[in-house]
Amino acid sequence: MTGSVIRKDLKVYIRHRKTLLLIFIAPILIMVLIGSVFSGASDGGLKDVSLGVGGGLEQGKDIIEELNRSRMFIIVIEDTADPAVIREGVRKGKYSAGIFIPENETQSMQLYLDNSKVQIAPVISTVFLTTTEKMSYELTLGFISKLWKNLAQMESELEPLKEGVVLVNGKITGLNNNTQGVLVSLNEINVSNLNTSIGVMKNTLDIMRTDLYRSSEEINVTRNDIKELDRNVSSIYNDSAGLRDDLKFVLDSIESTDASLMVIQTNLQGTYNATCIDPSMPQCISLKNTIQQVQDTRALMFNRTGRIKSLYSNLDNIATKSAELHEKLKRTDTRLQKMQESIVNYTLEISNIYGNITNIENAVVVLGTVKNQSGDVSVQMEKLAAEMSNNTAGMISDIDMTKGILGEVIAKSPGFIAAPLKLEREPVFKDRSYLDFLMPGIISIVLMFISFLLASITIVQERSKKTLIRTLLTPLSLPGFILEKTSALILIALLQGIILIIVAYLFYGIVVPVNQLGALFLVVLVYSAAFIGIGMALATFAESENTAMLLSLVLSIPMLFLSGVFFPFETMPQLMVQLGNALPITMGIKALNSVLVYQEGTGALAGYLLPLLAYGIAGLGLAYLLLRKEVMD
Repeated sequence: MTGSVIRKDLKVYIRHRKTLLLIFIAPILIMVLIGSVFSGASDGGLKDVSLGVGGGLEQGKDIIEELNRSRMFIIVIEDTADPAVIREGVRKGKYSAGIFIPENETQSMQLYLDNSKVQIAPVISTVFLTTTEKMSYELTLGFISKLWKNLAQMESELEPLKEGVVLVNGKITGLNNNTQGVLVSLNEINVSNLNTSIGVMKNTLDIMRTDLYRSSEEINVTRNDIKELDRNVSSIYNDSAGLRDDLKFVLDSIESTDASLMVIQTNLQGTYNATCIDPSMPQCISLKNTIQQVQDTRALMFNRTGRIKSLYSNLDNIATKSAELHEKLKRTDTRLQKMQESIVNYTLEISNIYGNITNIENAVVVLGTVKNQSGDVSVQMEKLAAEMSNNTAGMISDIDMTKGILGEVIAKSPGFIAAPLKLEREPVFKDRSYLDFLMPGIISIVLMFISFLLASITIVQERSKKTLIRTLLTPLSLPGFILEKTSALILIALLQGIILIIVAYLFYGIVVPVNQLGALFLVVLVYSAAFIGIGMALATFAESENTAMLLSLVLSIPMLFLSGVFFPFETMPQLMVQLGNALPITMGIKALNSVLVYQEGTGALAGYLLPLLAYGIAGLGLAYLLLRKEVMD
């Protein structure tokens, strides 16, 4: 009598051709339907998301173009300057998200999310955050690159300025030496012996007149040099002031960016506080990392801003020093002009002395006056030389310090300043589709329902039609009946599982590793046996097929939602996670993941298959006890 129940069940299925046909067609139709739903899913998981756009569309063309390239959004442009229109469109369900782009660049963009769509709202928010970060980086990089170019040009102009300052200082020192020579010549004149030294005095007067002419010419040269230096200083002042104003714009932009990052950080923190009940959820961890990255970006920006502020302060000092030097050069030119006028007067006086040599007393008086005036001029020249030496030394020091600062700044790449940290993302399973990762869950769910329904309805029919009693009147024992009935149902479930895998491979190109086929069929066999055992236990509680079907649904639907397929374990409370991990459907999904996705081999399956066998044996044991009690009664 061994195998009689198996042969009887197989003959029943063969006799009922529709049932036999459904055994083959049902898994094919189920897999084709589910595969068609998920095979077109994008890598990002979203597509055709409606997005309302309003506000300053001229300013937002680049943003809209970037969003179009993502192929995720259907963009609906609204001709409105009121952000409430976009917000109301999202609130009424017209769009899944909306963005308002203000005309004023100093104002922040407004992103409105339909947070009732809890599964796609965080993805949309992440896409917009990534897009704005990318565009902010490009804008900042362009501006800093232009600034770096201007700083490099300014650095190249500082060395000629330094050389000009040194040249002017040398000219003033030479002029002071000439003045000292004139003063020495005047001191050599002995007024008491003037009457006896008329010839010597004439020669001396000629020498003095020549020296004065030469001094006047040197003063002219010096004045021209001072004017040229003044023009260079004015140019430096204009360049420094202009660059200082540009840096002021940079500082304002950085402060605005910091404020925008602060708003983003606040919004992300609010989202984290509102949605992250369990901090261990991947979304929460990702959101917390994003908040930390925004904080780190603000800290790094604050650090980099300190150097720019220091550069701004140095440029302001250079502009101030240039203005002060300009005024000093003007005063120096005025003094030199007065000196030149004095030299002309001295020359006229000497000519008068020379022409009126007979009036020696008047000449002596005039000569004394000239000596006194020459002494005053010498004192003024010494003061001017000392003042110019101090000023030029300080200015040269400032120029060298500015060159050092500019050299240190422009030595760094603008790209490093705009984005000090870069993240490269690389998917581990590059050759897998979205359906590859869903396949373990799909196979497990379909086999669960098939096994439940086959086992529970078959046993109920055996009981309701009294064929169970007639079978047990034969030499076949109750344990043998249960074992053969289970074997027949396992064969049918295994056949349908194989059909599911073949259809997924042929129609959708699902990756089925050849070296994992043995492990794959073993998982399907043990998984089907576990649910058939549980289904047979349920059938012993049911009085009719309807009751058996309802009991199957009452048990299978909660397992379906606690299996981690539709709702990740990371979003569940800890108690539900522990309950879900203990369910047979979860163990089956993890076992299929281990085989199809991670390809870990049979060694890693013991932790899943042994509990599944325990479930099946427990279900069959319970079915035996209940059926034995029913038969005995």
